[in-house]
Amino acid sequence: MAFTSNTELCRFFFENLWTKPEEVRKICTDDVTWVTTRSMPIPGAEHTIQHVGWEAIWNVCTSGLKHDAGYVPETMTYPHQRYLEAEDDHVIYQFTMSCKTRDGRDYLNDYLFLVKCRDGKVAHMQEYWDSKQAFELLFASKEDDS
Repeated sequence: MAFTSNTELCRFFFENLWTKPEEVRKICTDDVTWVTTRSMPIPGAEHTIQHVGWEAIWNVCTSGLKHDAGYVPETMTYPHQRYLEAEDDHVIYQFTMSCKTRDGRDYLNDYLFLVKCRDGKVAHMQEYWDSKQAFELLFASKEDDS
């Protein structure tokens, strides 16, 4: 696949991550890295915030599915999205995600990814989001809502 810009590459990455993961895998470097937040460890990788290689990336992607209150991918919408070319080979992707959780709660959160591209592929992503809000929604019991 050839992309005319790093923004186009990143748009393809994020728009197809859930529906065409094998296509997305092809546009990632072998050492693609996803840096997550410290406040919400990824199940199975609690010891690190740097997830290197496709299998580690896919583990991050599917980590929310491994919990009883995890999100339901089929309900995900993105009411706000913005891609910004940045210096060098960087792209900033800012978005709001809305979805249902498996226990019926509404999830809404704002995200920002700083993406580094290398040789026409996605090489590195650093995420910024309100992980405390997500943790409280996904891992707090429904009794805590009362």
